Amino acid sequence: MDITEEKTAGFRQYKPDLTRQPDFESFWYQAMEEVFPAIGSQSWRVNVESEKLDRFEVSYDLVLEKYPFPLKQVIIYQAQIEAADGTLLKGWYLLPSTASPENRVPGLVRFHGYSSNKGKISELLLWALQGYAVLAMDIRGQCGDTPDGRSYSAGAFSGWLTLGLDSPMEYYYRQVYLDSVQIIESLARRPEINEAKIGLFGNSQGGGIAIAAAALLEKSSQRNPQITGKIAAINAGIPFLADMKRAYLDHGDGPWAELSWYFRMHDPLHEKEKEIFQTLSYFDLINFAPWLHCPVLISVGLKDTACPPSTIYALYRHLAGEKTIIAYPDYGHEDIDNHTDKHIAFFAERLLNTK
Repeated sequence: MDITEEKTAGFRQYKPDLTRQPDFESFWYQAMEEVFPAIGSQSWRVNVESEKLDRFEVSYDLVLEKYPFPLKQVIIYQAQIEAADGTLLKGWYLLPSTASPENRVPGLVRFHGYSSNKGKISELLLWALQGYAVLAMDIRGQCGDTPDGRSYSAGAFSGWLTLGLDSPMEYYYRQVYLDSVQIIESLARRPEINEAKIGLFGNSQGGGIAIAAAALLEKSSQRNPQITGKIAAINAGIPFLADMKRAYLDHGDGPWAELSWYFRMHDPLHEKEKEIFQTLSYFDLINFAPWLHCPVLISVGLKDTACPPSTIYALYRHLAGEKTIIAYPDYGHEDIDNHTDKHIAFFAERLLNTK
């Protein structure tokens, strides 16, 4: 037995029970109706000032402003779209100059890591120069140009992981997941995009969001014919937000330390521990994984102390479709350079038809 096999032997057998609450499915069906209201009806959002419900039409139309850049092969835009709660999400949209309604290209959505942002043009050119259209948007409230327009009934510790923990309806990642499905749909409806060839990717938080959003779209498309995007492939690098209680128990650093501080400041005896993890269960990737059937490539660093390897294997075990996990024994929670070539080949085979 080699070192990698020895290190992963226990992880490969680890498949914890799902932690879905009885209303998990109905909770997300109701939430998705905010982004995909029934045909002929309007969606709604809470008007913070009047505390009344405002009816409105959900938009899937990206507002694009051309951004000057000295490359002829790629057209670059600053992108913006209004989220279901009225927050303006901002990012980049890179388009191969040959793309058109007559020459539709595969589309990629890149989700960024925790406390990061939409990224630099240079990061996205890697994909646009291969022939993909690439959409990369800020996650609300983090370190980009996009605010978080929601109000919360209490504060949080440091970042976003403990924001809105009082209830699943209020929890921060509820709106983040809904933003993400709207972003994917906005790309799929572009006239220059082949909506049957959409790929999602990201590291850490970005990989986790990609999994959750794709699962929500696949499950909801069974009931809602308005959903047009077809997720053909996902690369989830060192994904965050999986097997949350185990992640909290085993973490050594990273965002899960925020929950430790939250307990210290708000619940030092863990008297509300059960309720807190019930709230988190609505957002735990292992509970979404059985809904997802598209091909998924996952990377894991076996020295990762922010997203413990056991939690990533738990996600992998619960995925319902074609799946591959690649373990890197000497990497922690970091961008794994050697994985990029495998990521490129994985997407090319499924989205560019390079076989």
